[in-house]
Amino acid sequence: MNSPYSVLERGPHHQTNQMKKYIIKDNDDLIKVLYQQKELPDVYLGEILLEASVLKQAQLNDALHRQKQEHGKHLGRILIDLGVVTTEQVNFALARKFGIPFVKLEDYKISPHILNRIPADLAIQYNIMPLGEIDDILIVAMENPLDMSGIGVLRFNTNLKIEPVMASARDIALTLSKYYSKFDEDEALEDTRFDGVSAGANHHDATYLIEAEAKKKPIVRLVNAIILQGVIRGASDINIRPELDRVNVYYRVDGKLQYSRTLHRSLLPALVSRIKIIGQMDISERRLPQDGHARLERGKKSIDLRISIIPTVNGESVVIRILDKDVGLKPFSRLGLRQEEQNQVRSMLSRSHGLFLVTGPTGAGKSTTLYALLEEVKKDNPHILTVEDPVEYDMESVEQVQILPSKGFTFAETLRHFLRHDPDVIMVGEIRDNETAAIANKAALTGHLVLSTLHTNDAPSAVTRLLDMGIEPYLLSSTLLGVMAQRLIRLNCHHCLKEDQVEDLVRKNFNLVDTDVFYRGTGCSACNYTGYHGRTLVSEVLTVTPDIIELINTGASTQKIANMAIQQGMVRLIDNALCHAKEGKTSISEVMTLRL
Repeated sequence: MNSPYSVLERGPHHQTNQMKKYIIKDNDDLIKVLYQQKELPDVYLGEILLEASVLKQAQLNDALHRQKQEHGKHLGRILIDLGVVTTEQVNFALARKFGIPFVKLEDYKISPHILNRIPADLAIQYNIMPLGEIDDILIVAMENPLDMSGIGVLRFNTNLKIEPVMASARDIALTLSKYYSKFDEDEALEDTRFDGVSAGANHHDATYLIEAEAKKKPIVRLVNAIILQGVIRGASDINIRPELDRVNVYYRVDGKLQYSRTLHRSLLPALVSRIKIIGQMDISERRLPQDGHARLERGKKSIDLRISIIPTVNGESVVIRILDKDVGLKPFSRLGLRQEEQNQVRSMLSRSHGLFLVTGPTGAGKSTTLYALLEEVKKDNPHILTVEDPVEYDMESVEQVQILPSKGFTFAETLRHFLRHDPDVIMVGEIRDNETAAIANKAALTGHLVLSTLHTNDAPSAVTRLLDMGIEPYLLSSTLLGVMAQRLIRLNCHHCLKEDQVEDLVRKNFNLVDTDVFYRGTGCSACNYTGYHGRTLVSEVLTVTPDIIELINTGASTQKIANMAIQQGMVRLIDNALCHAKEGKTSISEVMTLRL
């Protein structure tokens, strides 16, 4: 296993004595070392990461070369973008360089007295966490302890001297959510003047009351904390579900729902109303589904929120989709495709016309792949038009159109207009019906490169699905360039990685030998006790060759097309996933979820 784990993850034998004293886990340790730190102004960030064994010299050289090309971009950010180190590893190295204690907040105990020193809204706004107090000095955890403006605001509001220490942004945000949102919930309960709206209440008065509650600070902070925790956890969705006697909050992380907390039932109307205000929805409408949109500004980053509210027998249920460009917009080279598959797809994208499809079930990451493909073809500066439902991410130099089915503005209708708008590349969010399939194929036939998605389990099935939609075999064989089927599988958590005992029956089913060793995460606080942290893409790429064209023209079955593609080098989804498992990146049980 050659993955660059952080100093904190790899154990004591990978740490020098100097490094150990910078890792603080409780108040006593913090006070002991606070005034013993020494700056290392002549030591570079890269040298510290090399010393910590989380970075190789070749990786550092590559990053330094990129830094020159990117006009002085911070080395730490380049290393993170390259995926060779984590944000926490960079923060730890910076703390080492500037002689600032690096604090792990996971199990850090903070007294209510200290929490009251800084108002909750100020702590959340600046992403800071008060930790302790010595005489008239307040110790606070910050991601950037050199932020003099933030320290100045704290000094003004607390009338105390501020001693900053360093912690990761994720650690701080989760700790803020853990401590302050509980206070906000209690305060909101004390301040709430109603427990639901009676059936006989005047509609106008009831709406006014709920709106007033939704604008109160405790509710505002509570909703902000719920959303912020979702962003920090890397959740794709936040679920707020009403039950008969409570409200449950869940986060979908790495494709799986994780229970977070239970809120008092009486807070539901104000919570939902606050979310409606954020999403610019009708606060008085509680009987019909509503959709909304909002944008969250966090630091220098914008995160889009797509909100869905539906009425249930227990009250209104909320789902907030988190659309983070840092997650959803990836360069093609970082999707996770094998080099051979990258070469195949790049070859197809270099064609001036034809149809390329990405297939898989809902939640397989198809939209992320489409956006990455567009980023790849953008390099040649073509005229790109997209039709989507909805537009998830704004892209520069791309004209994006959102359909409005209620107005008759469908995928098919939009595509008809596209053909008269001089495009070179057309992206169709999804081929859902026969009419859209026919027009997309016509666009590919008349000199356009068309990218789209389809719901099929594997790549060969896409061919028969399009034929079933009424595309003539001779037309499809003339336009189809290839199909990429994909799934997202969860990655093992490196904090709790242990060897996995694989049953003999499983080894037999996957044709595994006894010498194959596999690993899995056993569950820890770093992965919320799931054993997994993060996901990666597994795929199979079918290239339409002359032999495949002949099979399409003769109406061959999916199995015959699949057999031919395998003979010509296509690696199936399950085999790609097995390669990840053999490398220790994922578990055999995760691979088993891909079996059709």
